[in-house]
Amino acid sequence: MNHQHNKLKSNNKLKASTQKGISLIELLVSVTLGAFLLTGVVTNLIGTKASDKTRAAINEMDANARMAIGALRQTILHAGYMSMNNIRLETAFYSEKDGTLTNPTCSDGSSRDYLTPTQNKRTRDGTRDFITVVTLADNPCGKNASGDKLTTCPNDADANPNALIYYDCVGGGAKRDTARVTRCSTDPDIGMTDPTQAKIYSSFWLQGSGENSGTLYCQGSRGGAQPLVDDMESIQFLYGVKNSDDSISYRNATSVNSSDLWGNVTSVQVAILMRSSTNILTENSDKTKYNLLDKEITIPDNRLRRLFRVYTTTINLENRNKGALL
Repeated sequence: MNHQHNKLKSNNKLKASTQKGISLIELLVSVTLGAFLLTGVVTNLIGTKASDKTRAAINEMDANARMAIGALRQTILHAGYMSMNNIRLETAFYSEKDGTLTNPTCSDGSSRDYLTPTQNKRTRDGTRDFITVVTLADNPCGKNASGDKLTTCPNDADANPNALIYYDCVGGGAKRDTARVTRCSTDPDIGMTDPTQAKIYSSFWLQGSGENSGTLYCQGSRGGAQPLVDDMESIQFLYGVKNSDDSISYRNATSVNSSDLWGNVTSVQVAILMRSSTNILTENSDKTKYNLLDKEITIPDNRLRRLFRVYTTTINLENRNKGALL
């Protein structure tokens, strides 16, 4: 029994003598390696988070740009619309060559129920460009698709499908009453005595001041400016003037106005500079200037940590130029 006990004791001593602890060098190596791996994980996590933030900001700018361009295109596309009655409209834009506008009287002797744009909304260049589109108003309730005269048409299904334009960019315009019988339109029976005065106006411009300036606004024929899109740093318009040889030259509003060529404008180029709604960069960007069409925009110091992108499009005025633009 003592022999077995002594043997077990001897084996335990042998095991104890062969076991070793972690040396200081091994511990330092393990700690260093662990710290290195942890640093990589944290760096990768921070980088992924920053990338996600950047990607989200770009997606937001893209969405805002699509909304802005969509609103501008929908209105500018119909600039110079002559109504379903083909009334000649001299110009597709209210510009600085035009004087102060007054509200004409409608055919039934009533005052026109929508406002003309004020002079400060005339199409022009400047620190911030303005554009005011002009169309003539259809009467969707004058006659139905069969040519029958209507006294009321409370439902869209009752309206004449050939009537295309009777609202401005904010949903106002030539509409007068709940029956939607338009008495200030180009309708030959119940429209305005002078159908060339049955105009609908839609104005676009940037508004705001300070760090968060830059909201795209639209004001229609009935007034009441409405914000459409935020975080727009700048906007510019150039106007495609059709020359005698059928070529197109793009000019700013000042040039078109001085040469009195508004009647020759067949397309509009639009450029907008969008920005992220918050600071994305960890330090100020070295890029402080952006080119739109023929204008250079300098970014204020307090916005140099934001992201910026330029978006452009060309809008063909269907009522002025039936041919496709290259």
